[in-house]
Amino acid sequence: MKSNGRLNQSDRPAYGTIKGNIQIFRNKYGNDDVLSFCCIKVNLWDSDDQWVTEECTDDNGDFAFVGLALKAYTVVFPESIDYQKQKFVSESSGFRHQFKVELSPEKTLVDNVDIRYSLSQTGLIEGYPTGADAQSMLGINA
Repeated sequence: MKSNGRLNQSDRPAYGTIKGNIQIFRNKYGNDDVLSFCCIKVNLWDSDDQWVTEECTDDNGDFAFVGLALKAYTVVFPESIDYQKQKFVSESSGFRHQFKVELSPEKTLVDNVDIRYSLSQTGLIEGYPTGADAQSMLGINA
């Protein structure tokens, strides 16, 4: 059977899959101190801001949304994860925890929707101005 290199409409995939992983970097015991947690909820919203479904991570921090219609989605991770009385936030710029994903006939699998959490780098710092006035200054380290 010869093929002209094009898929017929009936040969095109109708459904897609989104896969990813959540990891927590504690750096308590060095740079390779990585935790993976089971049962962290990841939500999926469509392009009309309608909730589609949620999945939970497995023991390795992996999740998958399977059998999705081919269209645009937003994967929404928790804003933060509390572990041992510490708050871990997304390492992405601006603490981004939402990712846009597009499934199409040409791209039915998106398997790199990964997020890393680390300890928040915010804190209160007290300093003193260099002038003659000895009033304290407060600043936030973000």
